[in-house]
Amino acid sequence: MTTKEFIEILQKEDPSGNAHIRMDGGIPFFAERKPGYWDGPYAKLDEEGNYVYTTEGEKVDIHCIDIDSFVDRNFHYFDSEKSTWEYIESKFKFNLGYVNQSDKDSRAQNILKKAKESFDMCKEIQQDLFKRELDECLQHNEEGWTWFQNKEVDNKDLNPNWHYFYTWKIYNKDGKEQGSNPYNTNPILFSGLFERLDNNVNPGYYQWIKK
Repeated sequence: MTTKEFIEILQKEDPSGNAHIRMDGGIPFFAERKPGYWDGPYAKLDEEGNYVYTTEGEKVDIHCIDIDSFVDRNFHYFDSEKSTWEYIESKFKFNLGYVNQSDKDSRAQNILKKAKESFDMCKEIQQDLFKRELDECLQHNEEGWTWFQNKEVDNKDLNPNWHYFYTWKIYNKDGKEQGSNPYNTNPILFSGLFERLDNNVNPGYYQWIKK
């Protein structure tokens, strides 16, 4: 089905355009146009009603948010509030209208159970990842690595401010510059083991050193 055909179906069924979409896979979030061959084939029905699996033409991927991805989007490991189950739970709202109370409770609990499972998995994954990041960072510190954060991190006009995690000057034990990304800056920023100095060792950059 082409996007034009799909739009016509929606407009015919809901001329006002105010009804919400329910579909398998979750809540529609955004659309992405790409060549038919890009990142795998797609399926369509041809004029004769055949199921066609193809890489020809163009396609539009409809990306959805399911419970797992919703929890992942709202869970922030380094935020003391947003890393709790209580915060994630508060992001789920239930307004089931005519449904009787026992069914309301059952449906809500089924969704929250799935969400809690996703939360527990997210938290475990993030804990394991941060441990690896920190262990590697401390090893690098022992080897003589140095970390310098771009002072543009203080620029309030930048939103988002990529200088928080990126554009650092990070040098290994041989003085060779390394890339900066959350993997090698998270331990510096969030472990509590490093402090930021404005010592002008690298002009335009703060230096982070182990306490």
